[in-house]
Amino acid sequence: MSKRNAFVLAIALVAGCAMPTTVVRTTDTRPGITLSGAPAGASLVVDGKRAGLASSYRADGGDGPVVLRLEPGTHDIEVVDGAGQVVFKQRIFIESEVKTIVVH
Repeated sequence: MSKRNAFVLAIALVAGCAMPTTVVRTTDTRPGITLSGAPAGASLVVDGKRAGLASSYRADGGDGPVVLRLEPGTHDIEVVDGAGQVVFKQRIFIESEVKTIVVH
């Protein structure tokens, strides 16, 4: 490759890197749930699948609620204590909102 061709290639590479970039961010608009009053160490089960510690989805989080996003529709919600006993069970319907479930 000649020096001239190498120079043109280097200029093209540098110019390509200098082009503006666009970042697109989308907001998750799916409905979701938060929990209030779940016992310490309890797990959240949604539609038969473990979703993690119930305290991870608290409605009274320090920086606002921590939301578990779900698809719109009907869902079976269970809170299971550390011994594996179901301490709360409810069928919910969510469409477009964030619903707070009060565990009692």
